[in-house]
Amino acid sequence: MPPAVSKPRPRISRRRAPDYAALPTEQVNPGTRRLDRLSAPDLVATITAEDRRAAASVAAVREPLARAIQVVASALRGGGRLVYAGAGTSGRLGVLDAAECPPTFGLPPGRVVGLIAGGRRALWRAVEGAEDRAGDAGRALARLRVGRADVVCAICASGVTPFALGALRAARRRGARTLAVTCSPSPTLAALAEIVIAPLVGPEVLAGSTRMKAGLATKMVLHTLTTGAMVRTGKVYGNLMVDLRPTSAKLRARARRIVAALTGLSPGAARALLSRAGGRPKLAVLMQRRGLSAPAARRVLAACGGDLGVALEGRRGR
Repeated sequence: MPPAVSKPRPRISRRRAPDYAALPTEQVNPGTRRLDRLSAPDLVATITAEDRRAAASVAAVREPLARAIQVVASALRGGGRLVYAGAGTSGRLGVLDAAECPPTFGLPPGRVVGLIAGGRRALWRAVEGAEDRAGDAGRALARLRVGRADVVCAICASGVTPFALGALRAARRRGARTLAVTCSPSPTLAALAEIVIAPLVGPEVLAGSTRMKAGLATKMVLHTLTTGAMVRTGKVYGNLMVDLRPTSAKLRARARRIVAALTGLSPGAARALLSRAGGRPKLAVLMQRRGLSAPAARRVLAACGGDLGVALEGRRGR
């Protein structure tokens, strides 16, 4: 019997582990080394002073953020989706922003999606090790059938989280547009994302606790990104959310105020008009201002891409 011939093992490509100690998000803040000795009022003063730095860091990235708004608006106009992907605090912030879009802007659920490493249970309890499973991100994008019409935005405070980087790699393979939000820019992110939005918040008050300044800056970037994209796609008239879904008492009252403000009607008349418009403030305003029936107003809005400004004032498309 001939001796068994051992086959050479295939080489497994291993990416070098990041030097976590060198990450900006892991540095020790020299101004807060005596944090544990501060009084409660001094703790508040210290933390809020650092938070102001986070806000300033977002203002410093307005150019890439503006470009990202245009990318997302273009995708949404074309029927595509914005898909956030992140782990831990970053993932929760993405899910939060995605969840707010349908009631605020009348966007169908599923047009802005939040993916978090570890799945739904990771929203309220840490799932240990989930952030290190890059393949999970690719499988999640495959289940969503992400493609060329979509935009995938990795949220990655440290810049090295495997789940977020895996989402970008999978998105590129699937032909989707790619964005990244991080507080630690790197050549890897620059190679994977078309646009990197990187507010530089500096070391955290509590060393390594990216739920603080990094989380605050990330929240500001995300709500600016989606609000800006919704404005650009006609979901806002002036500074009013004319496409909101009045699914609660508070939102129903807001819808009535919007209609009354834009038509000059009394609260009671605005309520009646909204009822005829199926609860849609945008449709109600167009009906009143143009003297249209609900079906006719729907046709006009459809012809104007759903943009009330275009329907009322003949503005050019955005």
